[in-house]
Amino acid sequence: MTGNEQPGRIWSEWYAWHPVLPIDDTVFWLETVYRRETAEGLWQYRSFRPEAERVQSLAAMPICPGV
Repeated sequence: MTGNEQPGRIWSEWYAWHPVLPIDDTVFWLETVYRRETAEGLWQYRSFRPEAERVQSLAAMPICPGV
């Protein structure tokens, strides 16, 4: 268990209809992520994408978005 894990808190699938920053990935927006509520009442997000998919996604990201 990592420092970000909280026993008893379950991740549920959620559609990121606004930009969110998962604790294990880069910004997600208009895609499926997982979220759970922390003990403090805040939402925490994760993508659960394998490392290879994250690297591939970052490599495909344009240096100057919109170009």
